[in-house]
Amino acid sequence: MPSSTPADPQGRDVCTRRRLLAAIAGLTAAAAVRPARADEPTATGGKKILILGDSMIAGAVGLFLEKALRKHHGYDVQRRGKSSTGLARPDFFSWPKEAAAQVAAFPPDAVICMFGGNDVQGLWLSRGNWVTWPEPGWPAEYARRVNAFADIVAPNGEPLFWIGMPVMRPEKFHLRVQRVNTIYRAEMAIRPGGHFIDIWSLLADDDGNYADRLDIDGVPGGKTERVRAGDGIHLSVAGAHRVEAHVRSIVHATLSGAPIASTAVAAPADVIPAAGVP
Repeated sequence: MPSSTPADPQGRDVCTRRRLLAAIAGLTAAAAVRPARADEPTATGGKKILILGDSMIAGAVGLFLEKALRKHHGYDVQRRGKSSTGLARPDFFSWPKEAAAQVAAFPPDAVICMFGGNDVQGLWLSRGNWVTWPEPGWPAEYARRVNAFADIVAPNGEPLFWIGMPVMRPEKFHLRVQRVNTIYRAEMAIRPGGHFIDIWSLLADDDGNYADRLDIDGVPGGKTERVRAGDGIHLSVAGAHRVEAHVRSIVHATLSGAPIASTAVAAPADVIPAAGVP
């Protein structure tokens, strides 16, 4: 039987609005307590990260790192890489001058750098004056250059993440990059804000030796992927992604206080904390 009470469209509108507001409030509350996923941007305060280095940074490692730090964590990132360069030959390309220019144009809150592949040679001092490899004075002079570069990019103890060299296939490079890694590790360990990120085990086999391919499914004899380029020095796309994920996890954890996300390999020795940090 039809109701004798006139319809009240205004009342129905009020009820509808109330239900919508209640629903929105519930969704807002749920979003407030839902923990962020690891791949979601987190509150980084728009921190600026400057990435500098040789062909590893000019190529895939630097490119992937730049994009992922920006996309997943909201950092403001600037990258400058140049192939065939390092700290050994300022007569060819002066990284101290380039670093000073980059810092002046983009004052960073943190810096990521990667050198070494082009540095295991004589160190140019001046015209006709070199410290040849492996003179006894080579390590001290190279350590001085590492610190001079660090003073330029992180003069006030800003976080400086120095990525080490990976295991190499050519025997000459394999032995020499271990020497520069030792210098990076030692200098970052005593430097306020310094962090050495070791990627040796990340790209080595179970015995710590060079490997063109690495396991991806955890099953002995199972699926593998190529992680190195044909020269046994540079990285494949897959290898670069492994390094990017590992480095990014450590950088973001340090800058944001978030836990370090699990990567392919994350041994306790992979990170040397800043001086004064337990």
